[in-house]
Amino acid sequence: MMDMVTKLLGPSSRTEKPRGHGITILLDKGLGPNAIDDIGTVCGAHCDYAKIAWGSLLISGGLEAKIAAYRRHGIEPKIGGTLFEYAYANGKVEDLLVLVQELKIHVEISDGVIKLPRQERLALISKFAARVNVFSELGGKLSAHDLDFVAAAKEDLAAGAKKVVIEGREVGPVGKPIRTDLVDRLLEALPVEDMVFESLERPQQVFFIKRVGANVNLGNILPKDLMTVECFRRGLKEHTFLDKPV
Repeated sequence: MMDMVTKLLGPSSRTEKPRGHGITILLDKGLGPNAIDDIGTVCGAHCDYAKIAWGSLLISGGLEAKIAAYRRHGIEPKIGGTLFEYAYANGKVEDLLVLVQELKIHVEISDGVIKLPRQERLALISKFAARVNVFSELGGKLSAHDLDFVAAAKEDLAAGAKKVVIEGREVGPVGKPIRTDLVDRLLEALPVEDMVFESLERPQQVFFIKRVGANVNLGNILPKDLMTVECFRRGLKEHTFLDKPV
């Protein structure tokens, strides 16, 4: 049967795991091992990372079983920037570094809420990147940041960030148009494989896949939307099937 499915699907430029680009980052708001196994069985080939949302890792039951479930399906767990900011605000960055090394998980470094001097941010990216993979996030969570996103992204990458995540609220706040000017500046100045665009909502997901292609890096994808996003990427849903992403 799988040969018949493969023949019907046809050739595709979609990257395969382990991917360097075209990654999909799941937003985990409290999934347990059984739910992760279900997701992994059906969508594991289409999901690369799982961001354990906010500071929920600190209060999650069955944490080790949860992390193990992700790894069984080739999905790498990581913590979001909120937990880093919580640790920084409470003087516990060193404790966080020990924890992520112990768990062998990736970390996101951001300053969406806290005030973090630019040079200190770069030093912390370098410090964490020497021990674990770092995703840096640019943009504000409570209000938009007055920031040269291109210059900041280049600095974060030079400091050791694996990829730069663009905060979804900066790209297109909920219910508002996407800031195509910001997206175009970033795409003109930086390799697309180095950037992750947070795309919680369907209009953002479709926009980036049509604008960049099937192998754009997307973050903050809800579990219920994993299959939808992969169908968008492969031209298997009405939004993209007449102009199948390349």
